[in-house]
Amino acid sequence: MNNQSSIYKLFVKYLEDNCTPEEVRQLLLYFDDGENEKVLKALIRAELGFVEHDEGSIGKTETAVSKVKSIIIKEISDRSAHESKSKKNYSIKKWLKIAALWLVLIASTLLFFNQYFKNRYKFRNAKQLQYVVTRPAEKRILQLYDGTKIWLSPSSSLEYKDQLIGKFREVKLEGEAFFEVAKDKKHPFIIHTGQIQTEVVGTSFNIRAFEKQHKVTVTVVTGIVKVSVWSATNAKIKQVTLKPNQSADFTKETRTLKTDSVPNIQPEIKRRDGILTYNGTPVPDVIADFRRYYNLSIELENKSVQCLCYGEFDTTKPIKIVLDQLAAAINAKVVYKNERYILQGGCDER
Repeated sequence: MNNQSSIYKLFVKYLEDNCTPEEVRQLLLYFDDGENEKVLKALIRAELGFVEHDEGSIGKTETAVSKVKSIIIKEISDRSAHESKSKKNYSIKKWLKIAALWLVLIASTLLFFNQYFKNRYKFRNAKQLQYVVTRPAEKRILQLYDGTKIWLSPSSSLEYKDQLIGKFREVKLEGEAFFEVAKDKKHPFIIHTGQIQTEVVGTSFNIRAFEKQHKVTVTVVTGIVKVSVWSATNAKIKQVTLKPNQSADFTKETRTLKTDSVPNIQPEIKRRDGILTYNGTPVPDVIADFRRYYNLSIELENKSVQCLCYGEFDTTKPIKIVLDQLAAAINAKVVYKNERYILQGGCDER
């Protein structure tokens, strides 16, 4: 009985409790041969539905097979030593031992089976995670598996999965991005940004969530967006629902979440292309944006720090043009010294 296909059929037949005593004897004798150990391993995996395995799972298989094989050998040895006893007594002992053998087999392989799929699930999830990081002065446009488009701003990062797992489409954002989310009512799209969770079905909006800035801002262009604040213990503290031309600001220090109207939504759409509009924004925040978009050293003198900025700046243009425009807006001047730009004076000198 050297044919592996026949052994497999006999193995399955035994699991179904349809083997004759002679077939059981043939099966035990076959596995007593050390050269057939690979067949035993393959049969165990086949019956449990294993397709792939890593280094850890191979070790567990080796342990299970060794344990089963030692019991098989002992069974054959005991049978030979007791052949002179009555057939009835031997038959009872033989079946008890075979029952014990399969109990050990089931216990060992089920443990392996459970651990295997835990490892497999972790490996699969880790494999599906994708990371995109933009350097200063670098922008990226991404399209996810569901058709969602994302404009990732400079100095930002996005973590996402390359396929749907579970009920939600989830990403993790650090920095700024503009989203055009593909509509799917059955699988809401969720963006995690620190303590803030933004949930949509299909809509377009912008999120600014830089770690070093004191607030997170979500601005809606189309559709409906739910913005929630979560505690460190994963409890929802507060939630607001935004409609088009509305925004939500979460202030990190006070942990407050407030909404506001946005009369002109076009600046948010232009931001994805690097055209930045400010309407009474503190100049230090404007300079922080310029540093990210140009990857250059830009400093402010004390007077400029107190200024507010109004105007639109196209960051596709050279930095000198953009800084001259900002200086003119706040009545300051630009000085280039030691490979850095310095904004001197401003606003209160008018």
